[in-house]
Amino acid sequence: MKRFIVLFAALALVSIDVVSQEIPRMRPKDRLIVGLFTDVWSNLPDNMETKAINRGVTINYLQDFPISTTNFSFAVGLGFTSHNLYGDYFYERTQGRHDFVSNAMDLDYDKNKISLNYLNIPLELRFRTRNTPQTFRIHAGVKAGLLVNAHTKYVGEVLPGGRETKFKEGKLDNIESFMFGFHSRIGYGRVNLNTFINLTDIFEGNNAQDASLVSVGLSFIIF
Repeated sequence: MKRFIVLFAALALVSIDVVSQEIPRMRPKDRLIVGLFTDVWSNLPDNMETKAINRGVTINYLQDFPISTTNFSFAVGLGFTSHNLYGDYFYERTQGRHDFVSNAMDLDYDKNKISLNYLNIPLELRFRTRNTPQTFRIHAGVKAGLLVNAHTKYVGEVLPGGRETKFKEGKLDNIESFMFGFHSRIGYGRVNLNTFINLTDIFEGNNAQDASLVSVGLSFIIF
């Protein structure tokens, strides 16, 4: 019996060694990722008219940690994301706070937006294929962001029929400093579909405190 147990253990060790030789550990990949997206905003004040396309950009560098010899890995890193909201409105200080107000004078403008910029920490669970012409991947996880800059930018009239003026305001109130949500990435090759679903409040104590966003776009695997 003892000889049988010793023989079985030896065979198990040999089989594990053979498997480990046949299926090598994955190499770390998908570290530098650049994404372009549009934000779909919801629960904004009724008097706000927004653009259909709200362009944004995200840049992430992640360290990839393969899990044994499987096709799975997890990744953590650091990133930057800029969310933008374009529309026919103004984010102005009224009664001691910043609120969204309508373009009551019907001013003509070329650009009008509020930009929210975050430093992010993404955490992902990843799956990707091997031994295929192109890599098929699914990445899913969470992303926590800290607001590092918020500003408005306006290019247009100050008075109806007046000359064009450029104006930028960088000291904005009533904006939460923390953002958190789910994000995912799925694709084949270097181009992938990218999504982010915000789960936290973006504005606080004003007429947009219920606003939220979902980001949809494309991400590009640099290396």
